[in-house]
Amino acid sequence: MSTMQKTNGGLDPALENRDENTLTEAPFDLLALSRRIINGGEMTREEADACFRLRGDAVYDLMYAANRVRRHFHGNKVTFCSILASKFGRCSEDCKFCAQSSFYNTGIEPHSMMEGEEVEKATEFARENGASAFGIVNSGRGPSQREWPKIMEAVQAMKKVDGICHCATLGTLSPEQARDLKEAGVRRINHNLETSERHYAKIVTTHTWQDRVKTLKLAQEVGLETCSGGIFGMGETVEDRVDLAFSLKALNPDVVPLNFLHPIAGTPLAHLKPLEPLVILGIIATIRMILPKQDLKVAGGREKNLRDMQSWGFYAGATSGLIGNYLSTYGRANSEDLQMIRDLGLTWDDDRVGGGDPDAVPAETIGGGAARANGSFSLPVLAGN
Repeated sequence: MSTMQKTNGGLDPALENRDENTLTEAPFDLLALSRRIINGGEMTREEADACFRLRGDAVYDLMYAANRVRRHFHGNKVTFCSILASKFGRCSEDCKFCAQSSFYNTGIEPHSMMEGEEVEKATEFARENGASAFGIVNSGRGPSQREWPKIMEAVQAMKKVDGICHCATLGTLSPEQARDLKEAGVRRINHNLETSERHYAKIVTTHTWQDRVKTLKLAQEVGLETCSGGIFGMGETVEDRVDLAFSLKALNPDVVPLNFLHPIAGTPLAHLKPLEPLVILGIIATIRMILPKQDLKVAGGREKNLRDMQSWGFYAGATSGLIGNYLSTYGRANSEDLQMIRDLGLTWDDDRVGGGDPDAVPAETIGGGAARANGSFSLPVLAGN
């Protein structure tokens, strides 16, 4: 490497997941709050702050209230999406949570942009195995002019598969690139805010939080749907969680993915203790109350962090999940997630692919163990994570 020095992670001791000023009882009536939201009202920042702090039995009360909101606005229908790491590793950005950053030694095997045929096969597999949306995910700050034709080739390959929402996660976009994606038939782009603007500089230094906001607004301006959320458990405060949630509310994305840090060896956040399942469920429930109409997706870290309580995510207010593999770790078999939905009495809906708040102001995984892969193509994921 000529411009950056790889490290073994450089653990950041300043970042720690702390339980700060928790509450064992809500200081207001949670059911009354759910009725207010159902009737068109909104959750305040002060109420959100209190809900993020709830612990113990109070979290179950919060989930009950959030579930009422979910059922009112979304019924019992849920969706799944699937992603493909179409370009993996060698990333120029220093995101402290990411295995793909060139700044850290994480043991990944990078690969350049996949061929269109591979992308088409992955799209077909996703559609046939429970996904209502499928997206290519490229590492890097944003697409270069040189690789743009290859990206458009991948988009055309996705478009050969009907009956699924075509998505892309490509990083920072120029106005021309956003228009190209829209004209080529991409329906939605993903670009997460990750955390609050205040906390962001502690996690990433190679670009700014506002850079991400700019790309999301640009995508919306050209008519692309947006998918944007964050990662929890990166040493952020409750205030950071409130700020992130209300920033998302202001941006009004169609889908809001909620990720929960799965610490990767070699990254600066490898030492962080994962969030407890009930804390995660409280976060999901609180964000459902803040964003009652959004498609709320429980994504990265779901299996590792929620463990046997994965199904509770839907009772807490989620309406969507990531199915199959993640970017740098393996997911469980698609059939297990679909069976979970049936067991919950929910309906897997492959037609509904999300939507923002219209009233807002501006097949199975094959193989086994740590070396399994979805379909006939191998993914460069971290074995054992």
